[in-house]
Amino acid sequence: MTVIDTIYIISGVLLLLFLGLFTITSVRERKIKAAVISGIITILYIILWTVIYNFPLIRILSLILVFVSLAAFFLPLGKIHNLNIEKTKERFDERDTIFAREGYGSGSPEYDAYYALRPEYREMDDKIRELPELLSPGGRYYDPFIAPYVKSIFAAIRNFTGIVDGECAELPKNLEQNEITKTLKQLIRQMGGDDVGIASLNPAYVYSHVGRGPEPWGAPITNNHRFVIVFTTEMDYYQVEKAPELPTTVETALRYLDVAVISVAIADYIRKLGYPARAHISDSNYQIILPPVAHDAGLGELGRMGYIISPTFGPRIRLGAITTDLPLIPDKPIIFGVQDFCDKCKKCAQNCPAGAIPSGDKTKIRGVGKWQLDIEKCLRYWRVIGTDCGLCMKVCPYSHPDTFIHNAVRFGIKRSPVARRLSILADDLFYGKKVI
Repeated sequence: MTVIDTIYIISGVLLLLFLGLFTITSVRERKIKAAVISGIITILYIILWTVIYNFPLIRILSLILVFVSLAAFFLPLGKIHNLNIEKTKERFDERDTIFAREGYGSGSPEYDAYYALRPEYREMDDKIRELPELLSPGGRYYDPFIAPYVKSIFAAIRNFTGIVDGECAELPKNLEQNEITKTLKQLIRQMGGDDVGIASLNPAYVYSHVGRGPEPWGAPITNNHRFVIVFTTEMDYYQVEKAPELPTTVETALRYLDVAVISVAIADYIRKLGYPARAHISDSNYQIILPPVAHDAGLGELGRMGYIISPTFGPRIRLGAITTDLPLIPDKPIIFGVQDFCDKCKKCAQNCPAGAIPSGDKTKIRGVGKWQLDIEKCLRYWRVIGTDCGLCMKVCPYSHPDTFIHNAVRFGIKRSPVARRLSILADDLFYGKKVI
């Protein structure tokens, strides 16, 4: 047996194992189409591999093709683009967020004050408020037993908004930066956080005025903390796969509950060390915009759908944050191909039933070049179906589970434009371009 024969056999077996593992993985993930197609490809590959073995010249050419393809897929052959961010002092008013606007009931002081300030939003917001509220009768996926359960979870979260901040211990502990930074990350992971990062708090990412939460509506926000601790919790893959139906909303609520518990406990711990700290949790007391601080903390990149894309879980995450003056060591933003991938993929835009995700180019919003969502279309669809949808998360190729097969593809996507292009085509082939 020649060296070429040995290489051909070994490489053939390895490729066969990869195809077989992909088929098994697809079955476990309940992706029948992917399992069937990969199974057929595996059978055809065995036949072709056996036939080629009998033709020495073709065998050599096929080996060259395989190794060139692998090199193109995994080697860092092209430039990778970062998110384009310019320095700005412009801050966003939380009163303008769609979740604040939907709460301005007709005739309320907030309604009159807000639409005197922003009359251009009144008509569209009134039309949204005419639709059934989330988790209420009239929504397409309303369930009289599950919907109250989700409301109870959010009610429990709401109870935390009164204890997100508090008095500090009188004398700050003398803490070593490296040690306390490492300790906080360990504690958050111990409590159920998955990824944790730290950033210097950019004042541009602090809301200008209160739009929701326990503080007086419309009050100026003066959060001058130096640092922000940001963490993620993974949303269960199989629950996200049920989007846009109610189980995905249940998963959202449960993860927000986890985030609230972790954030409030860690903020209280920091205050006991003698340093100011404030938890920022859902339903709602956010004083900061979470996606950009998560980017700064190195937890992911901003994708086309407007979510932070985690390198491990894709958009299947919920974010938590604590701002503080506790001296910490910041992390750095990461780049792993999201901007280039999302520019070509567009699967979330193609599958968005509301047409809220743009399929075109980025626009500059407060110094950040990003894809701007039509938030009114998004919330209007949420109200029609009675859930928080989640279809964009479901179809995103980055949402595939944390397995060897998908991680191998992610490894290539991070490094190679060839991998990004081929993985998009492969995702369409195995999982479908349109899933709804």
